[in-house]
Amino acid sequence: MKPAVQLLCWMRLYLLGLCISLSGCATQLAPAYDKTVVDGLAAVNTDTMILLASMSNGTDKSSFPSRLDNYNSLIGRLDALSLQAGARPMPKNKVTDTINQLLDKRGSPAMSDDDSTPPSAYAIKKVSETLGKMRDVDRLQGVTAYEAQAFKGQAVIYLDQAITYENFLQR
Repeated sequence: MKPAVQLLCWMRLYLLGLCISLSGCATQLAPAYDKTVVDGLAAVNTDTMILLASMSNGTDKSSFPSRLDNYNSLIGRLDALSLQAGARPMPKNKVTDTINQLLDKRGSPAMSDDDSTPPSAYAIKKVSETLGKMRDVDRLQGVTAYEAQAFKGQAVIYLDQAITYENFLQR
């Protein structure tokens, strides 16, 4: 065999081995899937929708005490879920560094070490804040049907984001 042909065979063999070894590598860009977060999110979603449905025609300030325990339970559970979802470490690797560089070039905020909160934890926290604001309005004056619809719309957006993100992690 000629040396050039032999070198070409060795290069092909080397490339084949490199491809096989790299095919086993996986780059993790998101935190690990956590079934307890998903299950907790599903339960709090159902309970939130039940509360919002019960308030869809508006509420009266005088009946607020009957809803206070529901508000406090949901807000506490959401805060606990947000903490649990956020406690998972976000991976740090060359891919995320490259993504950050591309985001920076486009003028978008990068995923830095200081902002390593998973999107679901942020969204869950926003649902908690929304229910907190709704509770405060309900306590002071009651909630009109339009306000109930607006609070529900905001809660649905954030719940959808959290549920979608967490379910995506299961892949």
